[in-house]
Amino acid sequence: MTDPGSSDDDQAYFQAVEEVFVRYRGAPLLLSPADWQVARRWHRDGIPLELVRQVLDEVWAKRKERGAKGRISSLRYVAPAVEKAWARQRELTVTGERSAAAPLDVPARLRSLAAALSSALAAGGIHSGAAELAAEVTALEGPSPEVEERLAELDRALLERVWAGLPDDTRSEVQAAAERTLAALAGRVEPQELERSRERLRAQLVRQRLRLPVLSLFAPEAEAGESFAGAETSAEPTEKESG
Repeated sequence: MTDPGSSDDDQAYFQAVEEVFVRYRGAPLLLSPADWQVARRWHRDGIPLELVRQVLDEVWAKRKERGAKGRISSLRYVAPAVEKAWARQRELTVTGERSAAAPLDVPARLRSLAAALSSALAAGGIHSGAAELAAEVTALEGPSPEVEERLAELDRALLERVWAGLPDDTRSEVQAAAERTLAALAGRVEPQELERSRERLRAQLVRQRLRLPVLSLFAPEAEAGESFAGAETSAEPTEKESG
């Protein structure tokens, strides 16, 4: 489901979009070839992943308000909203109306992400190496792009470690679920992509089963940490005044 003309950078963007989309969708899914073309267009146009996440959040929130039933199964459903938001952002940038984005509170986001990771692993009965992984997350330093790249590496290591620590029966259940999904997609997945697709589906199912956060500065669990830190900061003058 990839394109021979796609670069490694394209592939990384595709996978990140797929992971975010599946998280909101709440069920495993492999993007179709048409969806991969949508994602590649977004990447070539320079649409940041953060904007994609923001739009998906808005789309799902509106669906919830309407009481919409069923699941979204294609990026093409959300493509108009993503591209409209990107056009608006560029327009504001050109006209000088857009204010500079506030820098990310990287330490606060990492602390929140590590806490969510620890909770998910504990709830799933995964204790081996959990503390070390959480400590690695909170210890990351540097510019946000470098931290995000390192988080992606830790996320892959997390999924491998969790998979190795799952009981045999659980691994069998996950494998069977992945095979059922692949069977339903017969004819849409190129033979050379089959193994890679199987691994992606397995990772999605494991993450969903254990409610593991995506290790990213833009994951909801990470953003919640910065929001909480900001709320505490804004509340400090009031507390001092009342004392």
